[in-house]
Parts: sequence; structure tokens; C-alpha cells
Amino acid sequence: MPMDNKNVDEVTFEEALGMASGRQAKLVWIGREPVEYIRGLLDLKEEMMTGIDPHALMAMEKEEAERLKGSVFVCYHGNSSRAAAKILKDKFGVESYSMKGGVTAIVGEIF
Repeated sequence: MPMDNKNVDEVTFEEALGMASGRQAKLVWIGREPVEYIRGLLDLKEEMMTGIDPHALMAMEKEEAERLKGSVFVCYHGNSSRAAAKILKDKFGVESYSMKGGVTAIVGEIF
């Protein structure tokens, strides 16, 4: 049964950049490619984006999850990032965001 990700807040790339530039949030890459590659595609400074193994979300403790509060999850098409934000919200009560459309909405297919 597919996960219902409808109650996840999505932001555009421009909104995500504004949040990361103002240090209100960090962009969190949850794909297979190295985060450095994605930063290069999106022309981001190192401090604006970090990476996390999506499987680690299921295994993390509440304290770790709380450090992701307000983060903007980024993936290929926006589906995994919505799921990640939903997991944080449902499992830990931690609010976060999903970048609408993912990286492909910005630069096209990357593989």
C-alpha cells in the first residue's frame, strides 16, 4: 500500500534557496548520487546542502530527527523527499519540507 504523502509541505526550489540562504533551513539530499555532485548541478555552496541515507531516517532516534527540523528534503522527482518529510512528521513530530519536483524539475533528468 503506497504511503499517503499529501500532508507534507512542499516548497519550490526558489523558496528552498531562500530558506537555506537565510540559514532557516538546510537542504538535505536523499538520493544515490554523491551530495557534492548534486550541489554542483544546483550551484549550491557546501554549507547549504548535506546528504543523508534515506534508510537512516527509519533507524534514527528522536534527538537526531529533531536536528532535521525545518530541513528541505531534496530527491530526484519529489517523491522520496515527500516520504522522508512524512516519516519525520509521523514518527517524531518533526516538521520539515519537500522540494517540489525534485532536482529534475530544475535541471532535467540527471541519469
